[in-house]
Amino acid sequence: MSPKRWLHRGLMGLLAASGLAIAGSSAIAQTTDGFTIFGGVEAQYRLGYFIDNNERRSNDARYYLRVAGRKVSGEILELFITYPQEFEDEGGHFDKTRIELREGTGRGGATIEVDEIIIDQEANVFEIYPSEPLQPNSSFVVVLHDVRNPNRYGNRYFFLDALYQGAPLQDFVGVWPIEVAAE
Repeated sequence: MSPKRWLHRGLMGLLAASGLAIAGSSAIAQTTDGFTIFGGVEAQYRLGYFIDNNERRSNDARYYLRVAGRKVSGEILELFITYPQEFEDEGGHFDKTRIELREGTGRGGATIEVDEIIIDQEANVFEIYPSEPLQPNSSFVVVLHDVRNPNRYGNRYFFLDALYQGAPLQDFVGVWPIEVAAE
């Protein structure tokens, strides 16, 4: 067992023994949306997620990037998801034909029609253009299918910006502090 894995398990055991509840991980999926012990993203900017098949070099990882309705203050015309360059530098890859927008929470419900999805690999940005504006206070999930996970474990920060109806510039919505290739 690696020292990092050993430390993680020891810390989780210590927290469980002290009676603290914490959002954790399982062998199938990972999620986060709540408790931060040391630093990290401030709660008002943290966005939740799930990952299926979250192993190093997995070619069939599936990311569910959730956005709670309370984070959506107006009609959204465009979504911009920025991911770190190190994701690709370490062997990670996304397939734009396998990106989906869904209504709801968790792993999402009905598919939301999109006009176009662009992956700008030079700028490390996904641009998602829904066919109809996403309504205020409505939850949605961005699903990334068949992701090639990086060769190394690490926390990767994916940032979400949105262009709201009537706004001249895109606004920061939040951050997904994703624990990638954890298994």
